[in-house]
Amino acid sequence: MEMKIRNKVTLDIISDIHLDFYSRFNRVKTQSFAKKLIDSKRNKIFDILVIAGDIGHYNDDNVYLIELLSRYYEKVFITFGNHDLYLLSSKYLEKYNHNSFNRLKEFKEMVEKIDNVIFLDGQKVEYKGITFWGSGLWYEVNSVKHWSGYMNDARYIYDRKESYKIVFPYDYYPVKYNFNVFSLYEKELEKINRLDKTDIIISHMPPVVLSNVYDLSNTYFFVPYGEEVIERVKPKMWIFGHIHSKIYKKFNGCELICNPLGYPEENEKFSIESIKVN
Repeated sequence: MEMKIRNKVTLDIISDIHLDFYSRFNRVKTQSFAKKLIDSKRNKIFDILVIAGDIGHYNDDNVYLIELLSRYYEKVFITFGNHDLYLLSSKYLEKYNHNSFNRLKEFKEMVEKIDNVIFLDGQKVEYKGITFWGSGLWYEVNSVKHWSGYMNDARYIYDRKESYKIVFPYDYYPVKYNFNVFSLYEKELEKINRLDKTDIIISHMPPVVLSNVYDLSNTYFFVPYGEEVIERVKPKMWIFGHIHSKIYKKFNGCELICNPLGYPEENEKFSIESIKVN
């Protein structure tokens, strides 16, 4: 019987682009920005690009950047981050009917028109013999008061016009906000709970705690079930974002990789990271 041999494939990795801090509603600037990203590469291999969320605040700009980058690659895999849900003005609140997930739906429909781009939202895709699974995933909130005072998500993500009011064990009075953060956490958890064995997981939220200090603020930086998923699914690699620091570490046999651009002046020596897989 003839053996099937998989050739090594190169993944280029980036997250947390935050495009509107570099170019907003300006296609010439976005073209220059895209070229700068590509020029940061240390090789000339253009197999697969992975974008692990937080592309920017405006769909038209985000999709144009993805279209530009996709011209270089055979395949592009993307998923959403928390900033990809933000509605920053009354204009966009009205446009999306006070619902950030209408904005996300529009974004998915727009990028699906680009032939070689796949938006990962809880599905598994095989490409060149490698299986990819992705979704944004979400963090767990233990104190609504702390969360609403600490995270811009509480101010700029909406799923309704009327405010929610809720008290949690750590809170002493109701907090008003317009986004059911608990519902999104459960929906994203359901997606990854259906996942069986796969080679590469892509998410925006990190899979494990990435500091030595555990406190309430850390609950907004990772998913609390990542260790269990790694044990059950046994992925070779988990690519993520959200943390604006470059990370590469081994965890229970899985490579954890984060390569964020971040806000201007955060990662001045940034380059698109290239990883070989087979």
